[in-house]
Amino acid sequence: MDRFYELSEDTIDDFYQIFNKKSFPVSIKFQFIGDTKQKGLIKISKIADDFSFILQKELKVTINEDLLNAYDEESSTILFEQEIDKININIDSGKIKLVKTDLNTFSSLVNKYGVEKVARANKVEELYQEQQRDAKDEEFII
Repeated sequence: MDRFYELSEDTIDDFYQIFNKKSFPVSIKFQFIGDTKQKGLIKISKIADDFSFILQKELKVTINEDLLNAYDEESSTILFEQEIDKININIDSGKIKLVKTDLNTFSSLVNKYGVEKVARANKVEELYQEQQRDAKDEEFII
């Protein structure tokens, strides 16, 4: 069995149903690929500039349809949406970049404190680090 294959139209339609509920300032062209050996359900990655020029696509979406068939609809929707949320577009330049998730923690902490408290704690830590960087940048300006 080959590792890479053409995704079914149903899978691509499922992706677009979730993607189209999001708001993006510019049109994004995707290259879809099925991958039987991919460990996660979905992965979005940037296409190198030279291949992007040839393919006329900006982002590659690889999906393991075997895993998709094993997930319930809500779980697959969450995972699709989580990956789509990594897409960030600079409105001024139109440049697309992929950002990291803003909440990365252990399920035991979420079970113990709840997602809101864990997310807030992570946000506070992130804001503190941002302020430290800003303060260092101001030192160099003065």
